[in-house]
Amino acid sequence: MGINKVIFVGFMSIILFVSTGAIFSDETKKDATQRETELMQRIETLEKKVEELESLLKGKNQTVSTESPSETVSAKETVPVEKTEVKKENKSSPELISEWKDRLSFKSNDGSFELQVGGRLQLDWAFFDNDGDLVSVFGEEQDGTQFRRARIDFSGKIYESVFYRMEFDFAGDKEMEGRAKFTDTYIGVSNIPYIGNIQAGHFREPFGMERMTNANYNTFMERGFNDVFNPKRNVGIMLFNSQLQNRLIWQAGVFKETDDFPSDNDSDDDQGYAVTGRVVGLPWYEDKGRKLLHLGLAYSHRNPDGAPFRYRANPECALAFSYLDTDRYTGFRIADAVADDVDLIGTEFLWIYGPFSIQAEHALSYVDTNFSGTREFQGGYIYTTYSLTGENRAYNNKTGLLTRIKPKNNFSPKTGSWGAWELGLRYSWIDLDSGMIRGGKEQDWTLGVNWYLNPNTRIYLNYTFANIEHDLYDGNLGILQTRFQIDF
Repeated sequence: MGINKVIFVGFMSIILFVSTGAIFSDETKKDATQRETELMQRIETLEKKVEELESLLKGKNQTVSTESPSETVSAKETVPVEKTEVKKENKSSPELISEWKDRLSFKSNDGSFELQVGGRLQLDWAFFDNDGDLVSVFGEEQDGTQFRRARIDFSGKIYESVFYRMEFDFAGDKEMEGRAKFTDTYIGVSNIPYIGNIQAGHFREPFGMERMTNANYNTFMERGFNDVFNPKRNVGIMLFNSQLQNRLIWQAGVFKETDDFPSDNDSDDDQGYAVTGRVVGLPWYEDKGRKLLHLGLAYSHRNPDGAPFRYRANPECALAFSYLDTDRYTGFRIADAVADDVDLIGTEFLWIYGPFSIQAEHALSYVDTNFSGTREFQGGYIYTTYSLTGENRAYNNKTGLLTRIKPKNNFSPKTGSWGAWELGLRYSWIDLDSGMIRGGKEQDWTLGVNWYLNPNTRIYLNYTFANIEHDLYDGNLGILQTRFQIDF
């Protein structure tokens, strides 16, 4: 007799004993005997049912352990077998797991596949005050607003070693007449022995720290004047890697001059080629990048091959006029003067010490002309930042670029937290005068305040004072501008 049966019979015996005691106290012995007989019959009936249940349970255990899923069993018996097989299939097939880490991503459970969905929106406002000849020559600057960038992108990896990115900007720009355009659109392969990584497509050439850094993460709304000479995005193939425990970083590639809206013209003979490379050293790197010294050098040799070549600059505001231009009032244009070659040299400096940083870049451009020899142009900037709330600027020691600042406490009216606050002061200069080419000179001072509400939301406030000098005009310009940005 099983343990369940013993317990059951014992329990029923107690009930029987109590019941019979009550019966003897109130009824005759004859009635008690009759009741006892009825109870014994009920006990025998219950014992039979217990035996049937034990037999059924034993049959189930044998079915699960000995029968295969393909054998015919009852509906109730097949349920646990089917569930077990489904779990085994899920383990062998990749599952897609969604998560949020500064952006929405989907990853397979084995790490082989990844898809990240990102985007950004930057809304700018600008207010101007110009004087001197600037008004008589160019007219009054008009206060205005624009969507500086409105992008969506998809990136990730396929089968572990293949990575990709597709990003498109729907804000357009003046030159593109409002049309959507390509930005970073490429594919690549990682972890190649002796090489590292290779990528091909449309992306930034490896020249200039601010230029290569995502615009979401730069301190000021617009890049410094050295960016006038920095190559932009072009179609090319690039190798890159980091070595010596990420203390040495390098990138090098071959590119063809294109625009941000690929067309049939991109394959014309007058669209030249370029070889561009960058190397970065980290002689000092501590506390996961909270303290570091970054030194960088970049070089690009370009063959314009008869393509229009022009340098022009606005006072570090996308809504402002281009007061400096090598194509204005000179009688000669660089486009007419270019013979064969353009050589660019760029230097980078970055020092981070906790919440304090100093950053500087300088660019030189040597343009070989067909009427006046080699002409030299240059520009650069230096600025300092300080975080009032103690955060340090984030740095990626595999790419040699700055990344996203994350507030220690996100903005929340409920908790009284105000996010992160950062101050910045920049001096920048540019010289587009060289020999017979008179593009002008400019010096800018910019004071910036950044409010990081959370890692993905930021508000800028910049004030720029610009001093412009040209052979035909000069003057000062004050610019107050702000940006509302969200990116993921």
